[in-house]
Amino acid sequence: MKHCTKCGVEKPLSEFSMHRSSRDGKQSRCKACANAYAAYAADPERKKAKSAAWYRANKEKADATAAAWSKANAARKRATNAALYAANPERKKAVMSAWVKANPEKVRVIQHNRRARKRDMGGRLSSSLPARLFSLQHGKCACCGQPLGDKYHLDHIMPISLGGANTDDNIQLLRQRCNNQKHSKHPVEFMQSRGFLL
Repeated sequence: MKHCTKCGVEKPLSEFSMHRSSRDGKQSRCKACANAYAAYAADPERKKAKSAAWYRANKEKADATAAAWSKANAARKRATNAALYAANPERKKAVMSAWVKANPEKVRVIQHNRRARKRDMGGRLSSSLPARLFSLQHGKCACCGQPLGDKYHLDHIMPISLGGANTDDNIQLLRQRCNNQKHSKHPVEFMQSRGFLL
């Protein structure tokens, strides 16, 4: 007699098929459970639905496991993704486009950091900066006090051309029109031209 590891029922050895990998020469799953698993594995739609249901029920555990694996196998993941995207350039474009639409604040920060690297300015903005400033400014432009809307700009308070740094403490959120008018003017000079700080 032997216990099936799948159904947990004790069955005679004749109910188990021969298998080289097990210690006693018998499979640990009974024939019925092995056949059920083979049928499940042969049906990809059923397998996908069952996996999706398990993921929904165990999202935190699955995400933590995936994050730990990604961290431990970063080089392998990069190589796999590079090969996948090289073979499917349209898929890469679609994935990137969807990410850009879903993360406009992160895109703004990435663009600022990229420009800073190209100009060799140093400094790096944190990815959470736009959301933090939006909350601190109560969703209003730092210059005119109007609602920022969705197309606000990250503005260097002291322009880079005047010696300002590309750091979190030198950034404010402005409406597109205000940022275009400010351009590379000194902040005090710009606010005085608008009737403030007289």
